[in-house]
Amino acid sequence: MPIRAPRIRAERYRGFFQNALEPGEVDQIRTATNGNYALGNDRFAAQLASALSRRVTPGKAGRPPKHPEAPASRDLFEPE
Repeated sequence: MPIRAPRIRAERYRGFFQNALEPGEVDQIRTATNGNYALGNDRFAAQLASALSRRVTPGKAGRPPKHPEAPASRDLFEPE
């Protein structure tokens, strides 16, 4: 049932902020929100990734490593 009295609604809204969050928690929430990542333990993230069929945790930074068996680009144009 929706609360129609503005005063009661405002009191209940203020109640959400009675307990302050730790600075680390705020940073975790901000990072997860800005990166569109799941915020929770590894099991929760795995379940969510399975349900959504997509990654829900930050990926590895940087380019993938080069494969040693792949020829260098300069070798592609040299006659044998």
